[in-house]
Amino acid sequence: MTVAVILAGGKSRRMGEDKAAMFGGVERLQACLAESCTDRTVVLCGPEHRRSQFKGDVVADPPDLKGLHRIIPWVVNALEDDVVLIPCDAFLLTAEAVDAFIHASPGGGVPVDETGQRQPLFAHLPKGVLLDENAHRVEGLLAHVPTVDLKEYRSAFSNFNQPEDLAHPDLQLRFP
Repeated sequence: MTVAVILAGGKSRRMGEDKAAMFGGVERLQACLAESCTDRTVVLCGPEHRRSQFKGDVVADPPDLKGLHRIIPWVVNALEDDVVLIPCDAFLLTAEAVDAFIHASPGGGVPVDETGQRQPLFAHLPKGVLLDENAHRVEGLLAHVPTVDLKEYRSAFSNFNQPEDLAHPDLQLRFP
């Protein structure tokens, strides 16, 4: 079974507004993932007080864990299934891109975006994957997970961190 985990707990400080609510928000991602080959979608909402902002299968971060580099291993262990991470700012994600990525990374993988940069918040983590739990950042946690370059879908694995990122031409076409 493959579980998509939408990462929707961030403060979106650099963006200046909650990315989990932009461009159809988490509900848009849930609909996209329902069309993909994933079997279940879980929203990781951050602190407990954010739980009511989302519908569906929503899980709050454990209050004793600080940082995604600690929360990702927890969620992978708690779910005991294959996991695909999806950041809430995956505004260009499509079901086709998710399916292509999962099929191209049976042993796990981290996709690259259109600039060729690894995007670890989209990682495919099969059950039993070994993570470097001594790492201090997500990049280190997933450093040994293979890079997967799906040239046709690179833009789908873009994330948007700052207001100027919203000028992306594909984003303008999709959400005029």
